[in-house]
Amino acid sequence: MLFTKELKIADIVEQDFKQVLLLEHLGIPFIVKEKTVEKICQEYNINPNLYLHFASLFANQIPSQIPHYNSNDIKCMVRYLQNSHHYYLNERAAKIVRIVKQIAEETNCAGIHLLNDFVQNYIEEVKKHFDYENDIVFPYMIAMANNEPNTGNYSIAEYKQHHDNIDDKLADLKGLLIKYLPFDDNENHLRRKLLHCLFDLEQDLKIHTLIEDTVLIPLVENFEGKENIETTPTISEEKKANIELTEREIDVLRLLLEGCSNKEVADKLHISTHTVISHRKNITVKTSIKSLAGLTIYALQNGIIEVK
Repeated sequence: MLFTKELKIADIVEQDFKQVLLLEHLGIPFIVKEKTVEKICQEYNINPNLYLHFASLFANQIPSQIPHYNSNDIKCMVRYLQNSHHYYLNERAAKIVRIVKQIAEETNCAGIHLLNDFVQNYIEEVKKHFDYENDIVFPYMIAMANNEPNTGNYSIAEYKQHHDNIDDKLADLKGLLIKYLPFDDNENHLRRKLLHCLFDLEQDLKIHTLIEDTVLIPLVENFEGKENIETTPTISEEKKANIELTEREIDVLRLLLEGCSNKEVADKLHISTHTVISHRKNITVKTSIKSLAGLTIYALQNGIIEVK
């Protein structure tokens, strides 16, 4: 679908219901009558080019060019991101927690019960990430958009250092559900519901990250008078065909799950720290799991460790 200013908002939503979230996050009521994108944007003081940019992202279309944006657009993007934070935590995450709790209550599998802790830890990480943005980053951006002095010597470079990828654990959780965690036949509907929620949340966070990384951060950097540095996306390693871990990799994994550092693992196994790091990379590539919480569940399900 080609998004233009002349399109009616109602027609866009009819073609793609996910666009309702865009309206909500921008603070636009759902009753849009026969109004076009341009008309709605005029009423709510939104740059129509910014609206069309966001609409394209919601439709999984990455615009080839980013229009010129201004200080008011910074405020609009911050408002969008703040509203999206509330939605992710109070609706998406809350629904995931409810389903996982139901799964944990209806099964005796130790791995499934660890899933509950895994999800709780992930939600807490996401909340901390959002709190940092809401309490530190967004006020700085709004103050800069209002031409207020930066009294705290904060900069967007510091934000980028704290801008952790919150997607790794989500990917691990999906992988565990699909590949490793056993469910009783009568619980498959719960697995399906949970996966559906996780894929929806993943798509939401992808849009969230694209807005921050491709639009908001470069815009703030420009306002700070800094040159944008073009970065090349990291290309992930090809997954090895053989999922089986070697005996040495299993030894390394067991020690890591006991809480050992890379150096402590190296000392116990009489190998170099560099070799330990290489084994960790191989474990991640073979299992497609990056977090220790996810690897704990993997190890339990594959008999590498036992529940104590």
